[in-house]
Amino acid sequence: MNHFPDPPPVTERLSRALRDLSAVERWAAHTGTGAEETWEGPRFGVATESCDGMHEVVGITWSAPAGAGPRGEPAEADRVVLHSSVRALLDMAEHESGPAHTEVVLTRRGPRVLSCRLGDTTVTVTGAGRD
Repeated sequence: MNHFPDPPPVTERLSRALRDLSAVERWAAHTGTGAEETWEGPRFGVATESCDGMHEVVGITWSAPAGAGPRGEPAEADRVVLHSSVRALLDMAEHESGPAHTEVVLTRRGPRVLSCRLGDTTVTVTGAGRD
């Protein structure tokens, strides 16, 4: 009888997914330009609920910097980018069920994931997290 290994803990899966995604983003940022990218742009919090590996976006909020006033809903094109980026990250992290909250900044060169929280685990692009 075959015994399958236990899946890696959520911190390891999410950290690996963020590292892989960051590597792709860095590659894309430097392809053809050689210019260093800044992570400036509107920041959004994307709340999702997953069931059987299907990720539904249940809310998008603008993360206003200190002193900034409220801002309306993101444009439809930005919503599509946010949905796609977050769903791809959750797929890469093998997230099957439960809530998640992902912070994304929309730079001139495209979306960049800043952090993701799955349950009690938060992983940032710097790798901090707990399981």
